Amino acid sequence: MMRRFGQNGMCALVLLLAVLWGGCQTSSDSATSQAATSSVNDPAAQAAAASSTNSVFSIDRIAVGDVIRVMYEASVPITPTEIQVPETGLVTIHMGEQVQVAGKMAADVSKEIRDLFTVKKQMYKRLSVNVQVLGRTISVGGEVRTTGSFAFEGGMTVLKAINRAGGFTEYADRRKVRITRINGQQIMVDCKSALKKPDLDVPLYPGDRIEVVRSIL
Repeated sequence: MMRRFGQNGMCALVLLLAVLWGGCQTSSDSATSQAATSSVNDPAAQAAAASSTNSVFSIDRIAVGDVIRVMYEASVPITPTEIQVPETGLVTIHMGEQVQVAGKMAADVSKEIRDLFTVKKQMYKRLSVNVQVLGRTISVGGEVRTTGSFAFEGGMTVLKAINRAGGFTEYADRRKVRITRINGQQIMVDCKSALKKPDLDVPLYPGDRIEVVRSIL
């Protein structure tokens, strides 16, 4: 009888522990799910993520969104290449070779490409390479005073770009300003809140497109 009691007691203990463990897991999963949802819907989280992505930008270095021109001088003619730097920072150049350019100085990239073809691949004995960053721009459209493309400047944000475009019209929905990156990523910015909280004012990349929609009221 004592043996039966011991077995029953052990079964009850195992069942109780299983119930408690399941409850903890459900609570943990629910908290994680709520945190993820909150992050997606939180303008501050979106602004922080965009700021983090853009934190590596330097006006002296090639950036995501830049258009670069790669020119060559060799014993045989090589066609120059113009490329917009994608989110990966990896561009395809002469002979289908790929080079990482984002975050690097144009002069350093020029040397890297030259060494690639003359030293590593040994395709050319002599080769001159010149990498240039073409005009950096952002575009602003929709309900602003002056739509169009504007020169990109270091430290440019959504509010600065809209001011550069003459400011909002009286029909603008200042709470739903959309940024579209060159990779298709879209970020919604509440510019009304950003005026009061500068940390919500999202930094921009070269090539970003800003669209100010019309208010429905």
